[in-house]
Amino acid sequence: MPRKPIVRSNQHYYHIVARSNNQEYFYLSSQETWQMMTGKLSELQKKFDLEIGAFVLMNNHFHLLILSPKEDIDRVMYFFMKEVTLSIQKRTKRINKIFGGRYKGCIIEHQNYLMNVFKYIYRNPVAAGITDKAENYPYSTLFYQLNSLTQQPFELTRLFGHDVESLLPWLNASFKEEEAQSIKSGLRKSVFDFKKDRTTGRVIEPGFFNELLT
Repeated sequence: MPRKPIVRSNQHYYHIVARSNNQEYFYLSSQETWQMMTGKLSELQKKFDLEIGAFVLMNNHFHLLILSPKEDIDRVMYFFMKEVTLSIQKRTKRINKIFGGRYKGCIIEHQNYLMNVFKYIYRNPVAAGITDKAENYPYSTLFYQLNSLTQQPFELTRLFGHDVESLLPWLNASFKEEEAQSIKSGLRKSVFDFKKDRTTGRVIEPGFFNELLT
């Protein structure tokens, strides 16, 4: 099946995901991989004036919510994945590729879409059974925002005008299964949209935190 073309925008956030080769670990400890990736994102943020809304590193992939107002997202991700690849190869003495392929990007055009994708990213470790609460996962920018003893790796954009502490009850409220599947389906598209029920035609849209829109 041919790869869907990436729609480009300098006005909307992208959800970016990229997986390791053969969906293996990134060949380093999670702590080393986290430090390396966040360091590269910090460098690129300064170089390209990026806005970063969230970043979560899993065992064999990462989720990134990013806006690139001054540079093509392909160029940004090319540099990021290239630099990460070279750094991991250097540290591990590997000669094989690190990522399984190009990144996948999905534009998030509407605020309620962005809210649910933001929540989906931070709940990824919870959904995987790694942690019971989103804020307890250490390889997540959410963890760094809530722990004063840890240095935040780069500047995060406050997306909804609320302190992150006030969002925790909402972030820790689980999606219904059909809601989670609707978001996953939407993220496979070039431009995000919720899934429709095949029988009724109803849009399967999760409930959202109303106060975020006021």
